[in-house]
Amino acid sequence: MTNYRPIPLLAVFIKVLEKAMHSRLSQHLRANNMLVTEQYSFRKGISTEDAAFRLTDSVFKFVNQKMLEEFSVIWQRLLST
Repeated sequence: MTNYRPIPLLAVFIKVLEKAMHSRLSQHLRANNMLVTEQYSFRKGISTEDAAFRLTDSVFKFVNQKMLEEFSVIWQRLLST
């Protein structure tokens, strides 16, 4: 019994407590709509691919809007001459 070392139970207890707190906090944030739609990390079912898609979609919409405005200006000039 001279080589007896106690098993530290504190680490196990902390992990269980952390998991319970994470679960309750996540549930509370979802139930009260406290997470913004731009929050992509640490959420179930949402990944960085979703963030990349939203970014490229926004860029394409912006470019298309600008192209439409420019086309409209050019068309107005052509019709007025």
